[in-house]
Amino acid sequence: MPRDAEVRGGPGRPRPRVKGSRAELSGGLPGSQRGGCLTLSSSCVLLKESLLEPDGHVAAGDCSRHKKGSTENTARRRRDLQVEEEEEEEAAAGTEIAIILDGSGSIDPPDFQRAKDFISNMMRNIYEKCFECSFALVQYGSVIQTELDLQDSQDVAASLDRVQNITQVGSVTKTASAMQHVLDNIFTPSHGSKAKASKVMVVLTDGDIFDDPLNLTTVINSPKMQGVERFAIGVGGAFNKSNTYNELKLIASDPDEDHAFKVTNYMALDGLLSKLQQRIIRVEGMVGDAPHYQLAQVGFSAQILDEGQVLLGAVGAFDWSGGVLLYDTHSRRGRFLNQTVEDARGAQYSYLGYSVAVLHKTCGLSYVAGAPRHKQRGAVFELQKEGRETDFALVLEGEQMGSYFGSELCPVDVDMDGITDLLLVAAPFHHIQGEEGRVSVYRVNHQDGSFTLARTLSGHSRLPYARFGFAMATVGDISQDKLTDVAIGAPLEDFGADDGAGFGSVYIYNGHSTNQLVDLSTHQPQRIRASAVAPGLHYFGMSVAGGLDFSGDGLADITVGALGRAAVLRARPVVRLKVSMTFIPEALPIGFHGGVKVHLCFERRSGTTVAESGLGETSLNFTLDVDAMKQRKRMQCSDERQCQSSLRKWGAGPQLCEPFLLLPTEKQLCQEDCFSSIIVKVSYQLQTPEGRTDHPQPVLDVHSEPSAYFQLPYEKACKNKLFCIAELQLDTTLSQRALVVGLTKELTMNISLTNSGEDSYMTSMALNYPRNLQFKRIQKPPSPNIQCDDPKPEASVLVMNCAIGHPILKRSSAMFSLVWQLEESAFPDRTANISVSITNYNENRSSVSKTHSLWFKHAFIAVLPKPSVMYLNTSQALSYHREFLFDIYGENPFGAKFQLQICVPVKLQGFQLIRVKNLTKTQADTVCTQKQEPACGSNPVERVEEWHSVSCDITSDKENVTVSAELSLSQSEQFRRDVTELAILGEISFNKSLYEGLNAENHKTKITVIFLKDEEVYSLSLIIQSSVGGLLVLIVVIAILVKCGFFKRKYQQLNLDSMRQSQLKSDSLLEEEN
Repeated sequence: MPRDAEVRGGPGRPRPRVKGSRAELSGGLPGSQRGGCLTLSSSCVLLKESLLEPDGHVAAGDCSRHKKGSTENTARRRRDLQVEEEEEEEAAAGTEIAIILDGSGSIDPPDFQRAKDFISNMMRNIYEKCFECSFALVQYGSVIQTELDLQDSQDVAASLDRVQNITQVGSVTKTASAMQHVLDNIFTPSHGSKAKASKVMVVLTDGDIFDDPLNLTTVINSPKMQGVERFAIGVGGAFNKSNTYNELKLIASDPDEDHAFKVTNYMALDGLLSKLQQRIIRVEGMVGDAPHYQLAQVGFSAQILDEGQVLLGAVGAFDWSGGVLLYDTHSRRGRFLNQTVEDARGAQYSYLGYSVAVLHKTCGLSYVAGAPRHKQRGAVFELQKEGRETDFALVLEGEQMGSYFGSELCPVDVDMDGITDLLLVAAPFHHIQGEEGRVSVYRVNHQDGSFTLARTLSGHSRLPYARFGFAMATVGDISQDKLTDVAIGAPLEDFGADDGAGFGSVYIYNGHSTNQLVDLSTHQPQRIRASAVAPGLHYFGMSVAGGLDFSGDGLADITVGALGRAAVLRARPVVRLKVSMTFIPEALPIGFHGGVKVHLCFERRSGTTVAESGLGETSLNFTLDVDAMKQRKRMQCSDERQCQSSLRKWGAGPQLCEPFLLLPTEKQLCQEDCFSSIIVKVSYQLQTPEGRTDHPQPVLDVHSEPSAYFQLPYEKACKNKLFCIAELQLDTTLSQRALVVGLTKELTMNISLTNSGEDSYMTSMALNYPRNLQFKRIQKPPSPNIQCDDPKPEASVLVMNCAIGHPILKRSSAMFSLVWQLEESAFPDRTANISVSITNYNENRSSVSKTHSLWFKHAFIAVLPKPSVMYLNTSQALSYHREFLFDIYGENPFGAKFQLQICVPVKLQGFQLIRVKNLTKTQADTVCTQKQEPACGSNPVERVEEWHSVSCDITSDKENVTVSAELSLSQSEQFRRDVTELAILGEISFNKSLYEGLNAENHKTKITVIFLKDEEVYSLSLIIQSSVGGLLVLIVVIAILVKCGFFKRKYQQLNLDSMRQSQLKSDSLLEEEN
């Protein structure tokens, strides 16, 4: 549909604004047509009521009684309007639901929580389906308190939170007092209650009344209770007693089976949700025997089948379950069709026949009818034959309560082949924020006639209460593409704007066909607002019709109804253009630096003579964008003003042509890109004379892009082929794959690239490598030329792009090397990849790539002290306290984590030799653990039965670990003779897949403890012999010394020295006295 349309407004002044209630827009007078796909005059069929009930006689009446004078009709419309406004005000008061929760002490806390969950779920479900419902919650026990007031329930989320935060009051069961509290403190104007609102009490209790000062019967019969509908839910086994159950029925309204419920426990409450919800927000009903045809409202909707048959909806039949009358105009007889008797009895107020439609399927005609209030969600029924019975069967069902799904039906034959392709089902009251409305598009299967939901349509997302889909109609081929278009009304769009411009809109959806699949176009539909048609239009779009040519111009027109007015929208002729462009020369030689002649032509292709005649006064405005895909242009127009905007008026012929001249932007056309085609983009639009409104002006097809692209190629040395096919081969090798941070200095990649095919254009290499590799240099070959950009960070890698042999890489090879330097900083990942990708710009682009994986480790130095020896004399003591020191030093710049294991032998040959008393370390981040185990260290040691193992996780470059131990040598003499030394072991270990230790020879040490012993002799004879021998030797030595005068000289010398010392002392004393 064209975006613009000429509009004719209907005569008459705008009528006063009427409130847009659901009752006003969803209702209709008997025999009226409500925006269906076909119109039907109210005088084309005269029915006798006796035809409506074939099983019995009904008093005949004259249908012409409805055709009274205009004065009576005007008066009745005024009365109806007044009644509707009063009913609307009463309906707007909504429903007030007061929940009375038993919080007495007989209810366990888990059950009280289940009761709160039940109330929350019930409130949430009713909130979603009832916009005019408000809640109050009263808890009773030792006290009676209002937990939620009617005025507070407008905030849904806050109300549900308050329910969950209720604290149980406990104590007695004052049910009657709680009900009186609701009458006195909830259903009062001061607490937000409305006089005309429907009032509901829901009492949830677990037993009979206890210690209540008020009498239940008195409260039930009080005047304030009049008009309050009461529901009672009893939980637990107490209601198996007759007196307790009678009390529950007294709380509930009549009839008891609809208002009194009992369950075994609180976990069974969820089973009541659906039933209680339907009772509370049920549709209005009728008490007693329901009528059959007396209120049928035959003709509420209508559909002409052919010259002899009419399909009429009868929404009021069978207590408003509804049905359809198939009427024969020749025999003036009709056949009533509805659901089966069983289904009809359970479908009160379904309104079957609210809308009717006929589908042309491959198997024949199919009758469908909408029931917008079926199960309060709406449904669509199809007439089907089961055995001898022909009844309406459910085929489509609505999803949302109150959406009025099925209120409008519109079958669409998109490709005009006589077979229905789509069925549009409206739900004008579908609500998200308000009653926005929605239309479901169902595809009709041509094989079996089934329905499949294709998608949904909706109006402007920011305009709630639009009631999109209130009216629908097929409007013929508006877009003049031999496909059927559809109009959908949204009569309340812009309602409440208070700008005086009116409200309501109509959306035009064009038919669309692709790959033998027909549908409505997914493009943005044309939206026609009331304010664009005429000022003051109200409810514009409440009815639509089309497909007829009212103006006589050969194009289909659309009629749109509003309140008291109608508008005819005329379609504008649609023009479709074929654009062509030729170049001289047709291809650019390499090294070309001349001009290119361009010949541009537009050819008219329109399906109607109106469009052809309308182009005589229309001009075409077009622009050229040369080398549109390049920022740096290779060619340009010789006259830039001519390319930027050219306005040409259509002549009498079918074509409009224009020459251009293109020149290189630089002296040489081939600077960088000598292979990719030069793209010329042509954009165009129609320009119509202003002020001409005597006939619709032509427009371009909105579903066709008003632009075209053309290519000016380069000549290629491809053996007379259209495209050059390059054959690229890539080979790469790495100098090493395992890199040690702190040890490895450089990494080299050797690259060999070969093109064994035809020319490769703009051959490029993309190199991705980890960030800890710093690009150092590239060793280039003499030919071809290789130019690399600076590396750029991208995500967690560095990317370097290189141009190889630009612009054309001939049949040749390139061998070069890339060198990186490894950063001496910690690398977070264990592995990384280096990837090389070679691409070109050939038409059939080819690419080759190679990926190498790298493994990273981190170097560290950790040195243990050299082995040492410690001596212990076992003859001097049997218990020793010793400390064993393991001093580690080295370099650990990358925080490598290694383990020091100290192995202390504690048990040998069944004797407990050493007990570890304490363990100390110097670094706070070192973590040590201790345990006893039968083996320790990497090398096994004999005779040790049990070890005390110390394991320390170290990340620093220095650490001193000291083990304090108690050595006990009180074992047997034989053990002390056998054990001469012990070894305390120290060993460094680490994860060799992550780290590299640079001095593995210093990762082991030990402290050797050697036991020393004094030798003892216990033989008496040996002692005597040794003593005698020694005495004899002493006598001989003394005799020799005497013989030599040794003792004499020594004694004399000693006497002389003694005398000298005495003399010195006496002299010193005399000097002190003087």
